[in-house]
Amino acid sequence: MTRYRLRATLAESDPEIWRVFDVSGDLRLRMLHLALQTIMGWRESHLHAFVDTDPFTPGARGRRWESPDFEPADDSLSEEDYTVDDVLGGVTALWYEYDFGDGWVHRLDVIERAADDPHLAPVVLLDGANRGPFEDSGGPHGYAEKLAIAADPQHPDHGFITDWIRTTVGPWTPHEPGNFDVVGIQTELNLLFNPHGSGMSPYDMSGLVKSEEHRRPGDVDDASPIAAFASELPPPIRSELRQHLHYTGVLEPIGIDDETAARLIRPFSWLMDAVGVDGLALSTSGWMPPATVLAGMTELGWLDDWVGKGNREESTPQIASLRETAQRMGLVRVQKGRLVLSAGAKKALGDPRLQLRLVASGLYRKLGDAETDAATLLLLAAADGTPAAERWKTVAFGLEMCGWQSATRMAFTASDIAHATFHTRQVLDLIGGGSRFGRLREEDPGVRLFAAEALR
Repeated sequence: MTRYRLRATLAESDPEIWRVFDVSGDLRLRMLHLALQTIMGWRESHLHAFVDTDPFTPGARGRRWESPDFEPADDSLSEEDYTVDDVLGGVTALWYEYDFGDGWVHRLDVIERAADDPHLAPVVLLDGANRGPFEDSGGPHGYAEKLAIAADPQHPDHGFITDWIRTTVGPWTPHEPGNFDVVGIQTELNLLFNPHGSGMSPYDMSGLVKSEEHRRPGDVDDASPIAAFASELPPPIRSELRQHLHYTGVLEPIGIDDETAARLIRPFSWLMDAVGVDGLALSTSGWMPPATVLAGMTELGWLDDWVGKGNREESTPQIASLRETAQRMGLVRVQKGRLVLSAGAKKALGDPRLQLRLVASGLYRKLGDAETDAATLLLLAAADGTPAAERWKTVAFGLEMCGWQSATRMAFTASDIAHATFHTRQVLDLIGGGSRFGRLREEDPGVRLFAAEALR
């Protein structure tokens, strides 16, 4: 069997978008189509075809291969019935057309033939340049025009185009035209063509969970929120998310030390310590003792700019929110007029890293399905460094990709996302030792660490 080295060039791209890759001759054209979708960054959302004559040549006629999933033209062949060897054995070039409306044409030139090596992956990406165009961007000229407008803040359509890119392209694929990540793409090719040899778990739909023999301490498992969320996404978007996680290193093991953990969850650890193993007696109205409230306001630094005595829970929204959040997360509960710790919280007393883990996992407790997805998306946006003011856009994109809709069935607004992420934002507001409650406060850099931990 022959192994082919191909150079794929996107016609009319400037600067040129190209890839060089090896492909086994016994691969079906259907799988070559999926390989091209992956290496170019397409989403497989339009029709496609292979032809063995240059489509730019007037009157040119030759063989044409299409997917059998759709009604083919009368003279078309099925891409399922032909291998790469069948098609390239006697020619030096092949053309791959994608999205007949936009008219993307890829020329595949054979630059080398060699004996196939069964030890190699069926498709191996060797080199390339520039990211693939955005889907539905209007062909080569439309894509170039959109890039130019997006790069010019003074252009009258700049706001419209950047918003279009945000909503259509999303946050997980680089918008910079020069971006090209050969390792990330090859990882996706390995998942597609050699799942058992990729090092990933065969029982995981997300493509994020490594098999047991490859899994390191701190790696995600099939119970991790990010893995559960990724499993819900359409395969092309899931691929974009995986590449984004690889590129940003969000899922790399963190190794938070005791000191950092204690600083990040300071309000929660204070409350757990205040409740203690014996519990905390509440007033007849169900409030914490004034002395405890004042101690919390003082120790957590919330009394510094507070107007009033700061010793009544019903008058200090910081303390009230902290307790409400901790109860929802299952850290504490009310029992016979006392605030008591859960069994897990008792066990974690004095252990900052175990307490951090409790807070991170408890964040999702009592959330609905859409709220859980929104929480995961917000944490992802925090972990990858997305500015706080822009994070709602990541949440909106991800929810739409999972099939969620707003109450109006229109695009999600910032207000919609604020509502969906209310409980998660309460936790993030408390991470690092304080809560804004209407006051501007620079976000603690540890929020990124906590968010990455909570994704696991």
